[in-house]
Amino acid sequence: MDELLTLLERYAPGYRDHIEGYPGPLLDELEEAFGRALPSSYRQFAELLGARGGALLSTVEAYDPLLDVADFYRVMPMEMPPRRFLYLFGDSSPLTPMPYWLDLEAPFEDGDCQVVRMPLGEHAWKTKLSRDYVGLRELLFLWAMENIHLPSFPHQARYQRGRGQQPTTAEKVAQLLGQMGFTRLPYPRHSMLFERDDAALRLYRPPESPHFEIRVGMRSSDKLAHFQAVLEDNTDLEKSLWNAP
Repeated sequence: MDELLTLLERYAPGYRDHIEGYPGPLLDELEEAFGRALPSSYRQFAELLGARGGALLSTVEAYDPLLDVADFYRVMPMEMPPRRFLYLFGDSSPLTPMPYWLDLEAPFEDGDCQVVRMPLGEHAWKTKLSRDYVGLRELLFLWAMENIHLPSFPHQARYQRGRGQQPTTAEKVAQLLGQMGFTRLPYPRHSMLFERDDAALRLYRPPESPHFEIRVGMRSSDKLAHFQAVLEDNTDLEKSLWNAP
């Protein structure tokens, strides 16, 4: 998680002073309550951000490995899905909450797993599961852009993949962004992050799906209008109000 902390510090200097994790041995308490080994990506997350995640985790709740997650498994085990799913974050939606889980049987890379969403319930995973991120590390990098960096830009727009017979691909968009002066960050590798001196862009795409959505922020309204004109002239992307999970 060193690369993530470096990114957070670049987006919000002093960010390390607003987060807190748990020593590795304390996480054994959650592992015992869960009943199987924790994936390494989760341990790294918990050691860096488990007790306090700051603005990065401002859109979720109940993610403390000991005060929240371990208690869930001890107090209401019958409400939990099979242990292939590790509870990750709570959803603050008051109507139909869809917590985030790690699917330990859908590995990604380097001890990471897909992030899925579904409501509480022993059998909810069979009918109400959505696969939202290829891994926890990717989610955290995307949320660093989404929740910390992009809000600093006053002028923004959203687009989503077109619905034509031969819709523009994410790779074509990445190539076009390079021609407009954007630099792609080395991570993540499935979804993508881009930066320019006066702008930032997040391209999100879920696992195993051709769909994607972008959010761009710029300092200048004129430059945003120019960006939109180039994008609309060279792709079939559609304007969107849709938010990534």
